[in-house]
Amino acid sequence: MAAINEGDRLVVIDRRHFREDNMRVFVGVVEECDNTLVCARGYSFHISAYELTGMERRGDERLRVIAVAGDDIIYKLPRDQDIARLQLKRSPKSMMLTDGAFAMDLSDFILRG
Repeated sequence: MAAINEGDRLVVIDRRHFREDNMRVFVGVVEECDNTLVCARGYSFHISAYELTGMERRGDERLRVIAVAGDDIIYKLPRDQDIARLQLKRSPKSMMLTDGAFAMDLSDFILRG
């Protein structure tokens, strides 16, 4: 049985390679997958170390190819989660992915100077 299947909802947190890199979070629904790659349609968030509150999605819906064996961090969301309603809420000490009813704490990934 595969760990990731079509229809799964994912949160992908890109690893920062340099201290100055913005944090990037992608939330999407898996359209296709095999043992090494996942193709998901969803939304991106870019978080700057200089913005301390609030977050909005960046741009329109997009299709992203994700390497499962890459160094990104991947979380699965509930299969009934409406990803279009998710927002990233940030304060100086916390960061939550939420739609008002559902919430996922992402505070461990806050960019700190």
